[in-house]
Amino acid sequence: MKGTGIFDRIIDFMALIAGILLVVAVLIVCWEIGMRYFVHKPLVWMVEVCEYILFSIAFLGAPWLLKKGGHVSVDVVTEFMGSKNRARMRLFSLTSGILVSAIVSWFSFVTALECYRTGVLVIKTINVPKHYFLLLICLGYLCLLFEFARQLFRHLIGKEKKK
Repeated sequence: MKGTGIFDRIIDFMALIAGILLVVAVLIVCWEIGMRYFVHKPLVWMVEVCEYILFSIAFLGAPWLLKKGGHVSVDVVTEFMGSKNRARMRLFSLTSGILVSAIVSWFSFVTALECYRTGVLVIKTINVPKHYFLLLICLGYLCLLFEFARQLFRHLIGKEKKK
């Protein structure tokens, strides 16, 4: 499923950002360990920043993972199905993915607008406007929606890459 279109570039860029964030999280944790055990001055913000980074990685990396076929799947049932039933199950799975992604992206966008309008903050050590997180959810699920739709289209025209 190698693609070179704009959507593929967006998904690849999001995955690159997720990878960079993972490296940053590892460096922050190493820095925290050094600060805690050698300097005896732990970083109070470290856990929270790593939480935000892990949250971001999930929504930035999910579309790329779907594109690569790396999401968890249960093959136990489909292995014993014929090719026709396996194709129906794939159709159901892709359609469900489109529906869920559409619902989540819509509601996260609407909620982000409401949080932006009312100024809702995530109150922790670092106060962050909540709409940033909701927009990240919206972006991730919107890209998942398009990827599910692309895979459904390929499935329907019979050009889906066989696993």
